[in-house]
Amino acid sequence: MRDKSGRFLKGYSGNAGGRPKDEHNISALARSYSTEAIETLVDLMRNARDDRVRGTAAQALLDRGFGKPKVEIQSTNADFRDALEQVQSRLMHRSHSGHNKAV
Repeated sequence: MRDKSGRFLKGYSGNAGGRPKDEHNISALARSYSTEAIETLVDLMRNARDDRVRGTAAQALLDRGFGKPKVEIQSTNADFRDALEQVQSRLMHRSHSGHNKAV
């Protein structure tokens, strides 16, 4: 039940039935296909006619086996870099001097 502004009244829920009972089974069902999914990726990597499909399958296997690579952001904007260095310096100074206040 909602009030005049559209908010739920105390004691009433927008999802009175809760989560569907089978929702927690979806992830278990998906995991049950993991071996077949990996085998499919290997097959695509080895046998697909399109180089893009082979590359995508290979990348998916690497991502699952080793995790996605970290992305390093580089900037040539000196002002931005200087600002970051100043913030870092202030944070380091505060942590060494025992202050816990935000910058």
